[in-house]
Amino acid sequence: MPDKRVRAIDAVLRNRHSPRMHGSNTKALAALVFTVFVWGLTPVAVRSISLSLGPFDAIVIRLVISAFIYAALAMATGGFRIPREDVPRLLLVTFCGIFVYYIFSVFGFAYAPAGIGTLIMSSQPILVGFMAWAAGAERITPMTILGLLVSFFGSVLLVWGDDLGVAAAAKTDLLFGCFLILCASVGWAFYVVFARPLTQRHGAVKITALTNILMALPAVPFLQSDMPHQLLVMTPEAKAGFVFLLTFGVASNVTWNFAAPRLRPSLLAASLYVMPVMAIIAGWLLLDEAVTAQIVMGAAIILLGVAIAQLRIPRRGKLE
Repeated sequence: MPDKRVRAIDAVLRNRHSPRMHGSNTKALAALVFTVFVWGLTPVAVRSISLSLGPFDAIVIRLVISAFIYAALAMATGGFRIPREDVPRLLLVTFCGIFVYYIFSVFGFAYAPAGIGTLIMSSQPILVGFMAWAAGAERITPMTILGLLVSFFGSVLLVWGDDLGVAAAAKTDLLFGCFLILCASVGWAFYVVFARPLTQRHGAVKITALTNILMALPAVPFLQSDMPHQLLVMTPEAKAGFVFLLTFGVASNVTWNFAAPRLRPSLLAASLYVMPVMAIIAGWLLLDEAVTAQIVMGAAIILLGVAIAQLRIPRRGKLE
């Protein structure tokens, strides 16, 4: 989920140049392992629900139920009020950012395998860099451009060719799903950049709760009276995925916030690269998704591009 990745990348950036970092902590390391495990399985859960309910019903049901959870969270942590001057930005990042991410990712994972879709999403840090540059918040670097080109080549390799483990008739669906997931990633990058002033002033918990509640409002008119029945007739995999998102997904927010300030930034950054690998393995084990040589090669190139984009070359000429 977007708010999780926002906190992940923010923690790495905040601690990157810290002169002294906390030592390795067994509990914090266990919390990080749990978080990576949950976030790696999340795309599989989303795809299971989308395939069982259909993407439209999956969106409506998840948005409404999540809104109740976040409303309770907001009431327990300070309420819903924010200054009037911040409301336009809140609406902007909700409906042009995280709402776009949510809609396009759910529909995207209905067409694209969890592993391939997650690899497309792994280029999100690069998109954030370009979005921040477009907003005038950061300077784009040559390494960012090079990383984008490398990741783009990996993405082309990932969706082009015959060694993808999908039938020829399903190739169009795969390309369409990857395009939707790419659009979702752009929406998430917009949210990260333009929601940052709000989270700095009001905290990530309140802004995350408010955006999720606002997202649910357009879904309310589409609720159907047979929603409980829809939940009961979901496939076992979808039921497990639904429970997983509402329990372990929430718990992973807590474990990340516990681990982030206690572990080295390099370890936190490395964990971001493990998640796509987890999604590929989980898709293979739980959804019987194919893992071919072309997918592995495309994955390696995309992650290499993301790593290159995060390199910095200071004046003394050494990579950081």
